[in-house]
Amino acid sequence: MTAFVPPEQFVPTLPHGVSYAGVFFTDHDDRPLLLTSVHHPGEYQYPGGLLDPGEDPWTCALRETAEEIGFVPASLNGAPRLLLLSFTPPEPPWPWKIGVTFDGGRLSDQEIQRITLDPTEHSGHALRTFEDWSPIVGPRRLLTLRASLTARRTGGAEYLVSQPRMPGENG
Repeated sequence: MTAFVPPEQFVPTLPHGVSYAGVFFTDHDDRPLLLTSVHHPGEYQYPGGLLDPGEDPWTCALRETAEEIGFVPASLNGAPRLLLLSFTPPEPPWPWKIGVTFDGGRLSDQEIQRITLDPTEHSGHALRTFEDWSPIVGPRRLLTLRASLTARRTGGAEYLVSQPRMPGENG
């Protein structure tokens, strides 16, 4: 039997990671919205980012959406709907990551026209079918897109565990 270790001594021995939250949006034709990363050329992302200290995933998703596309769409009013929980193993210098993806619903044409990107984070955005995104995005993003579309269609949540990246591979 293991002796009790006070939290002040035990907690520092636990593995630590980071958490992020994002939002999956589509248009009325179910074409997913992805943003082009400034920091990682060739990588496409959902609106989202790392949780700030004291922030829960839903609050992070709302904050990041407002920062990255310039507003919070009406579809995000009300209770959050979880689409995806994902785990990424450690990839130095990063520890493990746990991500939460919420359903942002379908953006109206007017909302799509309102998108104003933060130029320090994203250089562009596009709405494309899953088939059109397939040759453009990395394997991880493709899995995330498929899982998000499946979760929305079935009404359940999906769980993904990412495989370690290959050297030079984008998301």
